[in-house]
Amino acid sequence: MAKKKRCETCGTKDGTVQTMPDPFTAALYPDEEQEEVTLCELCSIARFEES
Repeated sequence: MAKKKRCETCGTKDGTVQTMPDPFTAALYPDEEQEEVTLCELCSIARFEES
């Protein structure tokens, strides 16, 4: 069984946790390469809305 990833923000370990380009910097600087972050769905939405 694959080990579930942990959200960097809230620490949850569920099926919505994914590694993705940082939603905050991707919204502000779409043409630049983004740092990879591991976030759950709710934290990724919140991070995007902060931008």
